[in-house]
Order: sequence, then C-alpha cells, then structure tokens
Amino acid sequence: METKKIQVRPAAEADRGAVALCIAEGFEKDFSVLCRENRTVADAIASGLNLERFYVAEIEGDIAGVMAISDCSGRAARADEKALRKHLGFVKGTIGRLVLKEEFEGKVDIPVTTGYIEFVAVRKKFRKQGVATALLRESMEMSGYRDFVLDVTDVNENAIRCYQKLGFAQFKRVPEKHAKQKGFGAKIWMRLKMR
Repeated sequence: METKKIQVRPAAEADRGAVALCIAEGFEKDFSVLCRENRTVADAIASGLNLERFYVAEIEGDIAGVMAISDCSGRAARADEKALRKHLGFVKGTIGRLVLKEEFEGKVDIPVTTGYIEFVAVRKKFRKQGVATALLRESMEMSGYRDFVLDVTDVNENAIRCYQKLGFAQFKRVPEKHAKQKGFGAKIWMRLKMR
C-alpha cells in the first residue's frame, strides 16, 4: 500500500466549509442529538469557527483532518445562534446554542505559554493513516507554545493512545455529571511539555 504525503498548514478562509464538515464528521456522535446529517451540522457551525486557530492536514489536496489550538485569550469556536437556528430549526438551534456555548466557548484556565488543543478530527476515509499524529505534531511545532493541554472522553481509546504516543500524560480526571446521556464517564485532561 502506497503511503500518501500528509501536508499540515494553518487553515485559510477558503477552508471554512471543509473544516466544519470534518468537525461534524469527527464528532458525529456528539452532534447526533441535534442532527444526524453531517452537512447540515457543518453549515450550522461553520460561521462560528475562528479559523485563525485552526490547522488542516491535506492529502492530495483533500482536507483529511483538522484541529485547533486556542489559549487563555480565547477559544477556536463560538456557537452562532442565528446560524444554528437557520440550519437546525428554531427549537434545535436554540438548544444547540445552549449546549454548544458551554462546550465551544467555556474559559480554559491555562498560562499564556500553554496551547489548548481542541477539535481534533479526521475524516472517515482518512482514518488509520497517521493523519492525527502528523497534524498534532506539526501544528504544535508551528504554534510556538511551550506546552499543551487537551481533554478527551474516557471512552475515546484511540485518541488517548494517539496522545500518549506523542508524550501527553493524564494530569486530571473530571467525572461527567450527565454520563448516561453523554455516553462517557469522565473527561481526561492530558498535558505535554515541549521545551
């Protein structure tokens, strides 16, 4: 099997739709309570993405994966109520705004030298090809932060293994209040010191 070259670069405005679709597909299970159609979810979240914080991994010109690195000054996305209502309808859009505001916009208490990794997602057809590893490694290098933190659900074993291989180690575990509804028991916080 031929190994395809993965190129990592900062996201551009022209990537907005593809970045949103990759997030919708990567977090399909999470978004399914609002809508099961990835394209509709992508349209609903696209306008709220702060693309200056995103990186993309490309394979032969296709965006294969995305991730964002935010920090204590702000997050990588906001819940755009107008867009959510337009694409999901009034009721689901309003509920989506309430749920996603906390998830997308919640303050992360970290030092200015620390990057917060979020929205790591790989399109289905590109999974198991090293995209997430290349994306994480190269974007962290480009970003210039001295260390990084991220959170991952305790049931996402593939992601946890990927992060551990890159040197991330758990430093905190936060039990989920609504574990049964959300489908996971805790968020695992992991840290990596670069220099």
